[in-house]
Amino acid sequence: MTATSLEQAFAAHHAGAVRLAYLLCGDHEQAEDAVATVWLKVHRRLERGPVDDIGAYVRRAVVNEVNSWFRKLGVRRREAARRKGDHRGTYGHDERIADADAVLHALDQLPSRTRAAVVLRYYADLSVADTAAALGVSEGTVKSSVSRGLTTLRGIMEEDER
Repeated sequence: MTATSLEQAFAAHHAGAVRLAYLLCGDHEQAEDAVATVWLKVHRRLERGPVDDIGAYVRRAVVNEVNSWFRKLGVRRREAARRKGDHRGTYGHDERIADADAVLHALDQLPSRTRAAVVLRYYADLSVADTAAALGVSEGTVKSSVSRGLTTLRGIMEEDER
């Protein structure tokens, strides 16, 4: 390979390669980076011998490079999401106290039997049968009390947010 053949290929195909990369990724700087990487690969390939159709080779290399960039971006985003976790880690101490206060305020507004069913079922994490036994009522009564209680709690919490 001669430096002249690489220079000629660059002069003939660089602008088209950048346009192609831009159309594929939608970001001018990323397109320039992808094409720069492609020209490095083209240089290495031309050192091994001539390429039949350098234009087709460059286009295919640009498509592969942009696709590779998108795959790596997807992996980085999934990794970032996995490391980040959910929103519980971002709550400050004051926010958790405020949320707990809001829930306690809403629970105070429920009738005592409904409040007991909700607390035993979800705070104490009892099964429906265990909650029924603790309250001395049927399982159906527990289910309906909890359902009504949660609906009322949602309404109270939504009202308090306004």
